[in-house]
Amino acid sequence: MRLAIALAKQDETKVYPGPFGHAPRFAVYEVAEDGEFRLVEVRENPYAAMEGGEKHQRMRELLKDVDLRVGARFGHGGSMGAFPMADRLEVGPVSVAEALRRVREGRNTA
Repeated sequence: MRLAIALAKQDETKVYPGPFGHAPRFAVYEVAEDGEFRLVEVRENPYAAMEGGEKHQRMRELLKDVDLRVGARFGHGGSMGAFPMADRLEVGPVSVAEALRRVREGRNTA
């Protein structure tokens, strides 16, 4: 499983406090067989400032290899949300470490 965490503008140890799709970049993690999170890459978001139009489609393409989106909050792109084909987890403006802890808890309780 892969997940993307929206990263804050100036501090890559914090979750971006605004809507997920406006984050300037994403930390992409892979969950290893031992259950640990391994950072795969930090991916720039060229669509952060884009509004409406094709943004949702472009964001889906940008994160097509990601199973779970993690952010402080998510916008509302219609009745199904901006990412209707992806799981997502709202964690608020917390540290990346706290966001990963919440992902781990969610995986253990599901």
